[in-house]
Amino acid sequence: MNQHVTYCSEIEEHFQRRRGTILICSPLDWALMEVWKEAGVPLEAALRGIDAAFDKWERRAKKTRKVNSLAYCQQEVLAAVEEMQEAATGSKRDPSAATIRNDEMARYFE
Repeated sequence: MNQHVTYCSEIEEHFQRRRGTILICSPLDWALMEVWKEAGVPLEAALRGIDAAFDKWERRAKKTRKVNSLAYCQQEVLAAVEEMQEAATGSKRDPSAATIRNDEMARYFE
């Protein structure tokens, strides 16, 4: 199977498991997965970020809305990337180095 498809499918399946329901990912979610893949976000970081986002959501007192999009997990995924890079190098990195800039996102969607 294509490595790209496997990457996105793993993320989609993990997101669905954590959400507890089968939710078809939106085109925006798929685009975000593509951005992560092209930016070199390791699959492990994406899965850890999704877990961290859901863990935080589950600790909230009010859960009136469900997590319906991978966009909710974006910050935690990027934090997981940074943590993995810090662990690999043994030093703190510049937080801005692990972010995907808005102009990069805009170019991708064009």
